[in-house]
Amino acid sequence: MKRFLWTLVILVCAAGAVLALTYAGIDLYGHKQQTEQADVICLFGAAVWGDSPSPELEARIVWAAELYREGRAPLLFLSGGPTGSDLSESDVMGAVATRHGVPRSALIFDTAGTTTSRTLANLKRYMQGNGLTSCLMVSSPFHMARIMILAGLNGLRAFTDPPTTTPVSLSTAQRVRATAREELALFKDLMVFVVSPD
Repeated sequence: MKRFLWTLVILVCAAGAVLALTYAGIDLYGHKQQTEQADVICLFGAAVWGDSPSPELEARIVWAAELYREGRAPLLFLSGGPTGSDLSESDVMGAVATRHGVPRSALIFDTAGTTTSRTLANLKRYMQGNGLTSCLMVSSPFHMARIMILAGLNGLRAFTDPPTTTPVSLSTAQRVRATAREELALFKDLMVFVVSPD
């Protein structure tokens, strides 16, 4: 019985250490920004309120539009699914992007990107179909580690450049909750990939 309890304690401590290290890694990775040029910027969706982006999504869109204007990539891949209205997340993202200087001709609308994994699969298909080889990922800082891990598993040559600040990153409580959710989502996505890598 004593041996069993010690084994249980060791397992619990090991699991706690893994969770703590993963959490710290996700949080730290969100600050990583790369300056490489790419063929396309992939902008990940988030909540939409009516026909307007949530503050978190708006921060992502404005940042991606700025990267486009800097000449970091000639295309902006907008990925986001239905919102419950006539507009998808990507429709709303496109409207804001054009107001921030991105021509509509540079926008690719992915209305089927309802999850991070699905967005990456759709992006990969688009890139392969158009001879593109590199992508620049834009989302909230807490989201970046999962995006880049899954992008690597999908064989994408990806670079990371999240906004320096977003509403969630400026709120300690929201940042903690978002990072914890990302940790769980990362473990789930990795399990799905292991079970069904295609």
